[in-house]
Amino acid sequence: MSFSSFSVFQWKKPVVILLLLTGAAQLTKAQGFSAALERVDQPWYAGVSAGSSFGQATFRSVTEHQFHMGAQGGFLGGYRMNRLISFEAGLQFGRQTQTALDCCPYWLSESGERYIAPVYGMNGWAYRDLRTRTGWGKLLLQANFDAISLFKGPDCKWSASLSPQISVVTTRTLFLTPGDDIRHDRQWHMGLGGQASVGYEFKEGIVATAYTGITCLTGQRFDNIPEHCHKSNLIYDAGVKLTIRWDILCKGLRL
Repeated sequence: MSFSSFSVFQWKKPVVILLLLTGAAQLTKAQGFSAALERVDQPWYAGVSAGSSFGQATFRSVTEHQFHMGAQGGFLGGYRMNRLISFEAGLQFGRQTQTALDCCPYWLSESGERYIAPVYGMNGWAYRDLRTRTGWGKLLLQANFDAISLFKGPDCKWSASLSPQISVVTTRTLFLTPGDDIRHDRQWHMGLGGQASVGYEFKEGIVATAYTGITCLTGQRFDNIPEHCHKSNLIYDAGVKLTIRWDILCKGLRL
């Protein structure tokens, strides 16, 4: 073998190895994707959820000096198409309190108008003396995409999912003033958002999942405070879901 032939061989060798490794990786990826798309035997499941909630509009649950953690919970049902994709519908309820940021030293009249300072002859409150308590309900539909299913086999008990979500949300806010509390009319919103979650199947068909999510609300501000500077209209939630496969649940109910 001549020196030039040996040089060409030495140059081609790593390229061939790289091509073989790339092909093996693509084959493994294709096999993993194919395995993730295999249908499951018992696709239906049901569950409950509970956790915390936080509001962010003109007033917020978390400000420079105050932290108001709300509570939320609900019920859900789902259908698992395969290990990668599942769909869920749920009904969720929650409530949290919001207060003003330091950058909002305003005054609010009883008619809902914002002013720089108190107006003579009008009833109202300084933002710093006002709290809003919002109760909400949400009817949701979401798709779950489990990334771990692409890399691990069916025996893996862990899941890590991203879940785009669409919902219909109703809110109703109570003003907590130094005097009488004032209840506002119910509002309706479309909600767009999603969840990120990590789950573990600690027993066959029974899964515990920790999740965090966000819902962006359309329409008017859910806290009923006039919009100014702060444009957000969000509800955050975090908690734990416990789901059980439908056939196991039915078997338990018959016992």
